[in-house]
Order: sequence, then C-alpha cells, then structure tokens
Amino acid sequence: MIAQRLLTSTAAASALLFSLTAGASAEVSADAVIDGLKRQLSLQGLEFSAESSEMRGNDVMLSGVTITPATAANKFTIDQILLEDVEEAGNGAFVVGRAAVPAFSNENDGYTISFEGAAVEGYYIAGPDETDPTAKGGVYRNIEIGGVTVGKGGTPAFKLEGATVAMSPYEVGGTMDYDVKVNDFTIDFSQIDDPKAKATMSALGYETLTGRVNATGRWDAGSGDASMSQAIILDDAATLNIDLAVGGYTPELIAALQEMNKQMQDQSDQAKGLAMMGLMQQLQIGNISIELVDDSATGKVLDFVAKQQGSTREGVVAMAKGTLPFALAQLQNPEFAASVTAAVSAYLDNPGSLKIAALPAAPVPVAQVVGAAMAAPQSIIGVLNIKVTANE
Repeated sequence: MIAQRLLTSTAAASALLFSLTAGASAEVSADAVIDGLKRQLSLQGLEFSAESSEMRGNDVMLSGVTITPATAANKFTIDQILLEDVEEAGNGAFVVGRAAVPAFSNENDGYTISFEGAAVEGYYIAGPDETDPTAKGGVYRNIEIGGVTVGKGGTPAFKLEGATVAMSPYEVGGTMDYDVKVNDFTIDFSQIDDPKAKATMSALGYETLTGRVNATGRWDAGSGDASMSQAIILDDAATLNIDLAVGGYTPELIAALQEMNKQMQDQSDQAKGLAMMGLMQQLQIGNISIELVDDSATGKVLDFVAKQQGSTREGVVAMAKGTLPFALAQLQNPEFAASVTAAVSAYLDNPGSLKIAALPAAPVPVAQVVGAAMAAPQSIIGVLNIKVTANE
C-alpha cells in the first residue's frame, strides 16, 4: 500500500536524521562517540550500535552503524557515518561542524527504498551532566536531506527531491526560529498495489500527484509558547494551510517526553499513545486554523461522486446542501449550524477556500478540551470558539 511505503521511507529518513543529530558523546574520543549516540538516541526511542569507530584528526568515522526503532521489526544499516571538525565546547560538550551519511538502499516487501544521503551542520553535543532537555537532546544549525525514492522496478511510486531544516541558535530560556522545506515530491498512483485506489485516482485525473511542503515556526523556551505555519501544496489539486499556536511546551514537558520514550520502549503503541495524550494535556491551545484552498480538486471530486451516483455536479451539490443542516443539528447549536451550512454552500457553489478555525479569547488547556469532549462534545464549539468561513 502506498501509505505504508511512504511511512517506511519517512521512518528511514527520520532514523537517519536522529543518527546524525545525535552527534557524539561529551568526550571527543571514538569510544565516547558510540556511548553518546546510544544515550542520545534512546531519548528518541531508537537503539544505536556501531561495529567500530575511529578518530581521524578532528574527525570521527563510525562504521557498521545500525539504527533500530524500539517498536519496529526493521532496522536500518549504514556502512559509515563521518563526523567532521569535532571541537570542544566546554563542560564536556562539543560541536560537530558537519555530520554526513552516504547514500544507501534498502529492500522491504518487494519495494526498494533509495536514500541519497544527508548532512547536519553545526550540531551541538551537550556534556554528560547537561540538565537542559533541549540541549541534552541535541540542537543544530542546518539539516539537508537528499532525495528519496520508493518503488518496484525502474519506476518509483514515490519520489522526493530532498528537504532542508534550518534553525536559529539555541540559548537556554531563549527563542528559537525554524524553517522547513520539503522539496518537490511525486506520487505515481499507477505504481501502487491497491487496484481500487489506483482506479479511483485515475478517475479523478490524478494518476500522478506532485507537491511540496513549506513550514516556519517559533518556540520560546522561557514561556513555552510555540507557533507554526505550514503549507502543503498539491499541484493542480489544492493547498492545505495549517496555522497553530500553543502554550505550555516547556523544557519540563520535553524532559517528560524524553523520559517516556526511554521508559516505554518495550510498551505497545497504544500504551505509548495514552501516555503521550496524558502529557499533552499540559498544553494550552492559543489558536488553530486549517484552510483548504482549491485548485480544481473539489470540482473533480464532485464530478466523480456525481458519476458514481448517476447524477450531475449540480445534483450532488444540491443534495449536500440539503443534508448538511440535518447532520449539524446533532450539535445542538443552531447558530453554528447555520454559519457552517452557509460557508460550505458558498464553497460548493464557487470553490475558493474553506477554513475552520479555533479562536478562543484566551488560551484553553488541552485538559479542559478533553474534559468537554467526554462530557458534552458539542460544547467544544463554544470552548474553542470554532468558526467556519468560505472564500475569504
């Protein structure tokens, strides 16, 4: 299934990035590098090993590297990782000028995953007695990820032209900005195994789909306030804009998440998910908005549904307008139901943009949202001050 292949390739790239960003240990020695990698990767729920390590002047060469997600059967092997220009930074800490992973390929269920390598620049390795969880987990200046392809035979089902992550310098209690760019990617639905999904995408006119992702964000370590803006662009289809601001993302929460990863490595995904939900209740929601900007996808979907039902686009739109008020009546909020019906109707008549936003007057604790969802789900509309608008 294409989703499984994409998840596999993402996991591979993530494991590589963690191996890079883990850097070396507090001591600039070959043995300390391996110990430091093991310690830091464990904070990410990953197991690390290397057959050998060698000092080459100010560089460290790691050979026979293996990275294993704690709950995954598959492990990733890398022939060599080179840590270049390793310098002391005081208190047992140091900085890696550049860490590089070469290209490699892996086989999984008949699919070949090819990775063109990656590099991290300006990675700070904290000393063994570091107490700040952010520095302890590893900070860096820049990551550059090479291309990734997933497929059978000569034609890839998924191809990514690479990605970059840039971060401003980190200071304890300071503010950090970041910029993420996922370069052009292509999904070829003619190469996937699921015949139904393949036929559906072909009928929609999307035998191939191309796009890219851009994101920027800021985190204030002192206050715990974090914000992010992200655009997922699918060419000739739609753009999904996501903006959010949360509070409570403190160094203490990061430390708790790191400890959870270490303590629950042998637990099930469900148990980890429940533990994560418990920790996330410490956050506060400032605002969240999700906006869909149409670029022909809505019309294609409407035409597809109309053909399946033996109707027309106008008929499908009329039916949607007629049934929506009845569906929204369950929320027991006539004013909200009327505004949503008006917005969705306007969008279906003239697809431009459709946005749903939570804009509370003051930050709302996630624990309060969870409590409202359990006691009276319809009350979340008021708690978060949810609005739906179209074509603005």
